[in-house]
Order: sequence, then C-alpha cells, then structure tokens
Amino acid sequence: MPTPAQQAQTRDLIAQRIPGEKSSLPAIVLVAGWLIPGAGHMILGKWVRGVLLFAAIITLYVVGLGLAGKIYNPSSGDILDILGSVAQLGSGLLYVLARVLGWGANPVLTTVADYGSKALLTAGLLNILAAVDAHSLANGRKAS
Repeated sequence: MPTPAQQAQTRDLIAQRIPGEKSSLPAIVLVAGWLIPGAGHMILGKWVRGVLLFAAIITLYVVGLGLAGKIYNPSSGDILDILGSVAQLGSGLLYVLARVLGWGANPVLTTVADYGSKALLTAGLLNILAAVDAHSLANGRKAS
C-alpha cells in the first residue's frame, strides 16, 4: 500500500498537464466570470472568493444605479462615453440588463449621480479583473 507521500506525488503527476495539451476550461472560466460576477471562481471551486466578488460587484452596481449613475452609450461619439461604456461592459450581463431595461439613462446632473457613475465604472473594471484572475487560476499561471 502506497504511503500518503507517494499518493500525493501520484496525484501531482496526474494533475500535471501534458505539454501542448489544450483545455477549454480557461476560456469557459473567463467568459463565465465576465458574464456573471464571481462565476469563474465558483467553477474552479473557489466558492468564498466567488461569492465575495459577486457580492462586491453587485453591490457596487446597485449602489451606482441607486445614486442615479449613468449607463454610458457607446454610439454617442464622445470619447469619454465610449471609454465609459467599455468599462461598464466589463460588468457583463449587468450592463446588458441595464441597457435593455433603460436603467441609468438620465443625464448626470448632480455630484451624487457622478459618484454613481463612478461606482458603475468600478464594478465593470473589477469584474474584468476578477474574470482575468479566474482565467489565470484555470491556466495554472497563478497559484490559489
């Protein structure tokens, strides 16, 4: 019967990738993490990290909408609106939902609404970072 150290070594050998072997898991994790905040980490079994990211990004998004933040329109022609919409697109399905339902369509007229817009931008950028982090974990380029 193999010792625990031998069993661990065998598991490590099995878990190592064969050079040149391709896996679709990193791509799935990246897309899932972008569409639904924290989903990439949840797929990888990092439940606590995934739930915390989900809660943080959803909270930022809800606060941003609650403060009358603006959902940027990429077709306005203004470079800041285009960059804002790219950052907010990082929120994945939240951005699509906001555009379809017309949330955040009002122009920013107060300082509080500007803070809301910044919260929406931050939610999108944080979600992009989280999806890329999950992708790096799935590729094995980053240790948990």
